[in-house]
Amino acid sequence: MDLDQLREVIEIFESSSLSEMEIEEKGTRFRLAKHKGGNSIISKEENSIIPEKEKIPSPTRDKGIEERSLFCVRSPLVGTFYRTSSPEEEPFIEVGDEVSVGQTLCIIEAMKVMNEITSEVAGKVKEILVENGHPVEYDQRLFLIRKD
Repeated sequence: MDLDQLREVIEIFESSSLSEMEIEEKGTRFRLAKHKGGNSIISKEENSIIPEKEKIPSPTRDKGIEERSLFCVRSPLVGTFYRTSSPEEEPFIEVGDEVSVGQTLCIIEAMKVMNEITSEVAGKVKEILVENGHPVEYDQRLFLIRKD
């Protein structure tokens, strides 16, 4: 599926009443899901077998961090990173803030869709690794949280 076809499918999905949709074509699967507030998340999965030594580390756990109590929040998609919901608002979180499971940490804009990124763990924000308004890549490190 080329990029124009994917954009067309996303536009149709956004305007529909569907909450989830999966498309599989030539060994590649796309999953679209709407979350609270109408935001959509897009994920792409390749149906190829990856040898064990080439597997990518889990996107939510950073194996390079020596301290086991640190949790690394990674970007689930490519887009633009925002610490606030609008330029006039305060950031969702700051270094030193306590966060709970499900709390919004940031927004990543992808193809004009605002995707809220929430915390998977409770703890204290140790580090914010991306500047507001900067582009992020899939699986890029966003935050370090010291787990409770």
